[in-house]
Order: sequence, then C-alpha cells, then structure tokens
Amino acid sequence: MSGIAGIIHFDGAPVEPGQIEKMTAAMAHRGPDGIHHWVKGSVALGQCMLRTTPESLEEKQPLCNEDESLVLVMDGRVDNWEGLRKNLLGHGAALRTRADAELVMRAYEIWGEECLARIEGDFALVIWDARRQRAFCARDRLGNKPLNYHWDGKHFAFSSELHTILGLPWVRQELNENMLAEFLAVEWCSRDETFWLGVMRLEAAHRMEAGVDGPKVERYWEP
Repeated sequence: MSGIAGIIHFDGAPVEPGQIEKMTAAMAHRGPDGIHHWVKGSVALGQCMLRTTPESLEEKQPLCNEDESLVLVMDGRVDNWEGLRKNLLGHGAALRTRADAELVMRAYEIWGEECLARIEGDFALVIWDARRQRAFCARDRLGNKPLNYHWDGKHFAFSSELHTILGLPWVRQELNENMLAEFLAVEWCSRDETFWLGVMRLEAAHRMEAGVDGPKVERYWEP
C-alpha cells in the first residue's frame, strides 16, 4: 500500500524545511516506486507511491489541478474506474491521464463532498482546497486504508502511520490510558482513538473537513 502525510498550519506559519520529508522518510517502506512532496507556505503534502494497477503507472502525487487550487494525496484505488471516468467525461471533465487519483480529484471538482457516493474502492485521501482554505479527508467504506490525524487548535497533521505524526515537535507523546485499558480488556469501544492522546484516526465510512475552526467529522455511508 502507498502512504500519505501532510502538515497544515492554520495560523499561517510556514512549514519548516524538511518536516514533510521527515514524515515520508519514516514510512519509506510504503513508497518503493517514489516519494514526492508539494509545499506551499503553510501547507505541505507528501505521498509514498506503490504502483499496483496499470492506471497507477500514469500517476504522480501530490496531484494538483491546473491552478493548484486543489492538491490531492491518496492511498488507494478506484474499482469503478470505467464508470466513473465515463460519468466525469459526460460532465465535461478534462482528464489528462488514466490515473485513479485524477478521477478522484475531478470528482471533487464537480460534486464536492458528495463525490464519495460515486467512488467505489479502497482509499484514504486528503484534498487541500486552497480557495476554501480547508482540507477534505475521507476513508473508504470498510476502512481498509488507514488515516490518522492530530489537531491542537493551530496545526493539523495527518498520516497513514502513527509514528510519523508523533515525530512532529508540537505533538506530545502521551499514552492514552483508556485505550490501553480497552486493549488489555479485549473490549474495543473507541473506534476513533489511538494509543496516544490527541492523535486520532478517521473511522471507516467517514469524511472530515479540517479548517481554522478545527476538524468536523461525519459518516457518509452505512450498510
């Protein structure tokens, strides 16, 4: 599987040089086919690429639209590739490649948050929407792809793996004793918590918008 990571400073502070590179380097095993980054001011995104489909051979992430108002990173694949592509072309989308990531980005351009109802597959994705100054995040219906995040009132960070978030200087490494108790009792009740206080995980079949007012999470699908 591929890996994604990102840092967004909603107080406007620039991302320090090397921070996003450190996050992706910590999960380099997810990116045998290349690791790339996109940094602009207070936003930095990174992706570790593992190519698993013919379409992924044309894929390069982070993926930007023409004016860089949208930037996407995704770990995943689209299973209804042919149907979604046909639907997008019917709505006038200008597709440059056959890559799954572009299908997802163009779907968000056309349908916004409701694009998830039209995407089938396994995925964890984040789209930085520069015009709205918000990050749109989502996880697939069964939760096959992980997505962890941290918010402290100013800084938002996300990653496929927990330890890359814990390595950031403003994230406290404080044990979540309630989660430890659940683990020892073999009774899992908290689906959005991790073993570290303040580091959360987006639940399966949920989407999230993160802005200056913090993350807002909601379920987008249920059986």
